[in-house]
Amino acid sequence: MKPKYLTTLLLTLAVPYSSLTDAAANQAPQLQTDITFIVAGKTANFRQFDDGKLAALNYHFFAEIFVQTNGIINQAGLLTPGSPADAIAFTDSGYALEMHGGRYATESELENHYPDGHYIFRYDTPSTGAVEHIIALTNSSSNSSRIPDAPQIILSQAGERVLPHMIQADMALQVSWSEFKQGDQDPLGIVNDLVFVIMGDCHGKRRSHSGRPFENMPYLDYAATQFIIPAEHLMPENAYQLSVEHAIVDTTIMDGVPGFATFATTTFLDIMTLGGANEATACTEILQNFDAGQTDLR
Repeated sequence: MKPKYLTTLLLTLAVPYSSLTDAAANQAPQLQTDITFIVAGKTANFRQFDDGKLAALNYHFFAEIFVQTNGIINQAGLLTPGSPADAIAFTDSGYALEMHGGRYATESELENHYPDGHYIFRYDTPSTGAVEHIIALTNSSSNSSRIPDAPQIILSQAGERVLPHMIQADMALQVSWSEFKQGDQDPLGIVNDLVFVIMGDCHGKRRSHSGRPFENMPYLDYAATQFIIPAEHLMPENAYQLSVEHAIVDTTIMDGVPGFATFATTTFLDIMTLGGANEATACTEILQNFDAGQTDLR
């Protein structure tokens, strides 16, 4: 039995079947009305260059609590295996509560600071009360990493491959990627392994997003092969930042709150649109990263 399956089964044996089927319908379970889902994970970040080559940037730990529309979280903290007695506070990013660990040059450094074990989310909401929700991170299987291969990003317009610096601003942009070989279905039917595609503009503002689970909108799982960025999201003579993430997900549900342990890899690629723009709308270089995963530790 794969570690993913064993972990999810052990942590969800007491969950009613109705909770699992509600979650599979791409809406937050109705037992609570404050949290969309929680997630803790280890990630690898890579940079892709114009010639298609990839280079590792950093390794990172993060934890997030996504809040439902009109949801309330009175307090939240995270207990880690390295600090089991002291809860680490979350910060509010506007759409989620977040906790970010350091960034490291190697996966072994990441493991030293954030080892396998139980990561405990403490939160208190009107619909759940005070809860301690365990997310079990089990990174190793026979001493091998569960962080997936870095996806290679492929760009096309009108059915033809295009170079990152040769994007037509008046045409939809098809973003596809190399096969998610480690991706699989969730044996519990909650959420399969996931793919996320995000495009930010030169100022770091997100312009396109492929969606997240339980937000009553489409999202991508491991079987997806492409994501279309509409032409109206592009402006001539502008630099944009793309990211494609492949995420292995171990799932649980507790008190109606879906919980994910994830092992993910994200590839970042800068692109540039052709054409002319006036001084007010042209932006030919990235002025602010939309994701700190682009930090280069090389």
